[in-house]
Amino acid sequence: MKNIITVLFVGATLYSCTKPENKASENKVAEPEIKTVGTAEPVVTPTQEVKESSEENKKEIVQELSAFPIQQVIKGYLPLKNALTQDDSKKASDAAKNLFSILKKIDISKTNVKSNSELRDILESASENAEHIGENTDDIGHQREHLLALSNDITDLIEEVGTGGLKLYQDFCPMYNNGKGGTWISETKEIVNPYEGSKMLNCGSVKKVL
Repeated sequence: MKNIITVLFVGATLYSCTKPENKASENKVAEPEIKTVGTAEPVVTPTQEVKESSEENKKEIVQELSAFPIQQVIKGYLPLKNALTQDDSKKASDAAKNLFSILKKIDISKTNVKSNSELRDILESASENAEHIGENTDDIGHQREHLLALSNDITDLIEEVGTGGLKLYQDFCPMYNNGKGGTWISETKEIVNPYEGSKMLNCGSVKKVL
């Protein structure tokens, strides 16, 4: 009996000695591992993302803007003017229809010029005059009347946006319109009159170099 008590006492002593170690081991395993990061990655906030996106959109809008197509307009006008110097109303009508198409496609808001009502009015007037010339194939007199108004519109456009690098001349015929005279735009220094045609082909003078 004495030996049994001794064995139990020794066993209890051993259990009490080993139990704390097990707890310490369990606590050690349970502790989370802490990692040290050398360089922290930058955090991009939603506000920064929106700002950067907005700036990119602005750049895209600026890049989309194009120069006012004044060269295209002038190159649409010149064949019309030249057709009337040859007394060719049919060719003038075809050229006027082409110019009308060019003018109607222009969207000022997509160009790098200031969107102002004056420029819109000029384009509207030029379109109407081109349309009249295109519709009056059998009335060259009426076509020439509208060429005068159209030439003034083209001159006004050039004053607003320039010639686009083209060298042009503003010519003047003193005989046209019952002596009131009339101007037109030409690509050559030589006078070739669209208002009088073959009747007085070289009547007029250079009024201004554009």
